[in-house]
Amino acid sequence: MKTNHKRLLNAVEYYPFRALLALLRLFPYRCSRAFVIGLFVGIGYGIGIRRNVAEIQLSHVYPHWHKKKLKKVLRNVYRQMALNICEEYLMSDDMLNAKSQVKGFEYLQEAMSLNKGVIMATAHFGNWEAARILPMRGIPLSVIAKGQRNKLFDNYTNSIRERQGLHVIDMSKGLRDIMQDLSENRVVAILADQNAGKRGIVMDFLGFPASNWKGVAKISLRYHIPIVPGFVVRSQDDKISFEFSKMIYHPNMDDSEKNYTIVINEIIQITEKYIHEYPDHWFWVHKRWKHAYDMFKDIKKV
Repeated sequence: MKTNHKRLLNAVEYYPFRALLALLRLFPYRCSRAFVIGLFVGIGYGIGIRRNVAEIQLSHVYPHWHKKKLKKVLRNVYRQMALNICEEYLMSDDMLNAKSQVKGFEYLQEAMSLNKGVIMATAHFGNWEAARILPMRGIPLSVIAKGQRNKLFDNYTNSIRERQGLHVIDMSKGLRDIMQDLSENRVVAILADQNAGKRGIVMDFLGFPASNWKGVAKISLRYHIPIVPGFVVRSQDDKISFEFSKMIYHPNMDDSEKNYTIVINEIIQITEKYIHEYPDHWFWVHKRWKHAYDMFKDIKKV
């Protein structure tokens, strides 16, 4: 009985969404894009879906900002999310590829030349889902993804991600599949800015203590895998730029907790640089500092 109820709930959530997508695809992309932006900015920002979370975290990290600037960036955060959705579900791979460019490709090539596979350390920044087109640029990309509660959404989204050759690794399967793809000299993208809870290493992130996953550093040091930071930047004219940085690689460094902090800090510094430069690109609506620092202690309900 419970299983049937779950299936019904999944269908009620999923099929209206697919119907809306089908309707939006009947119109020119610019019209559908304007509609989605209106939804996210008007409802998400206007009514305030997790707006308090983003606003409180932004005001902690940038206490010197004028209220007007804070609101402008916050509004743009929701606009960015709308554009990400449009590019993921309404834009073809060819259209997305045509408006994209790759910067720092030589850093990725240098890391791949070691034939050990590459960890792409990225973040909830820009349209990270746009990376689905990187295989079209000759980059054998795999991504680690957590399964959604609604399997209909999960299967549909993964079908979009994988249609150009990207490989989705189920987070629940752990290290085995990651190491298998690395052994094939693939680039495995990991969102390195996720809150790791009690199991993580607490380090400073944007000025406040945050829990960080050890996984990226542990795999790199234990198996001598190079790390290449990669971020997706959107320009003012709505172009997409995949930007790779010089690899982080310490083959002579011991596999130890102390050295994990060194590697993680290198990733954090690059991540912070991008967030400071493009603050509206980061996903401020998730509680990054939860478990390590309570930004909401003076707020009753957020």
